[in-house]
Amino acid sequence: MNYTPVIIIGAGRSGTNMLRDIITSIPKFETWDCDEINPIWRYGNRDFETDVLLPEHASEKTKKYIRKRFQQLQKSTKADFVVEKTCANSLRLGFVYEIFPEAKYIIINRDGRDVVPSAMKRWGSSFELKYTLKKLRYVPWIDFTYHVWKFGKNRIKKFFTKTESLSFWGPVYKGIDKDVANHSLMEVCAKQWQTCAEHTIKDRVSVPAENIFDVKYEEFVTNPVKAMEELASFFNITMTKEQVKDLVKNVSSRSIGTHKKSFSVEEQALLNTMLTETLVKLNYK
Repeated sequence: MNYTPVIIIGAGRSGTNMLRDIITSIPKFETWDCDEINPIWRYGNRDFETDVLLPEHASEKTKKYIRKRFQQLQKSTKADFVVEKTCANSLRLGFVYEIFPEAKYIIINRDGRDVVPSAMKRWGSSFELKYTLKKLRYVPWIDFTYHVWKFGKNRIKKFFTKTESLSFWGPVYKGIDKDVANHSLMEVCAKQWQTCAEHTIKDRVSVPAENIFDVKYEEFVTNPVKAMEELASFFNITMTKEQVKDLVKNVSSRSIGTHKKSFSVEEQALLNTMLTETLVKLNYK
């Protein structure tokens, strides 16, 4: 192994993009030039109904393929660290660890109530050709037709039914189809965040503590210099104070508490009822 995999684990809209973009601004830290590579992670498990994969789903063929894709990126970029963030991995940390036991894992959590309004916007997002083509470049050829059909079906359904949201967006948990059919989008997004958070809480016990760096979104955006200095120590690299400040110069804390501006008192009460148990586990009050 001539590089270190860095896997960012977090539910969608929890700050994973922000964290990846900052980290990969450090020399010798590289990543894919697209947002996520879920089709690569699903290699060998393409037809499994959800993104909740278990360690036993990591067959030798699957391990070999995924590790090869990381190695290819490392060779093409000469990276010391290959960084990856696919939000669906928050549903299958044990599976990911089975493939990369040597990796460094950054687990980022955010107040689920603030995740919900941000996720709702993504569920209603418009089609972006450039973004889509970048992701398609990294679909395994053997699965290419399947993923194109799946993506197209989701977009076509949105167009012809004139619905405001997609059939699905983000990590797919068991029962999401029924939730989409029977509950509001706000409730679906809350359940999606909660399921991702609960799976990560459960699965992290299989990962050695020294391989994990925990960070809260709120603490990172409030004091990004301190957080980045701690991350540098986790990576065992040296950066000057000026370098750290430059990395995080665009970090903003304005998204903290957005659910209070986005939802009515009644909706906020519903979110609290749904999410309090998980929020408490993550030390949110």
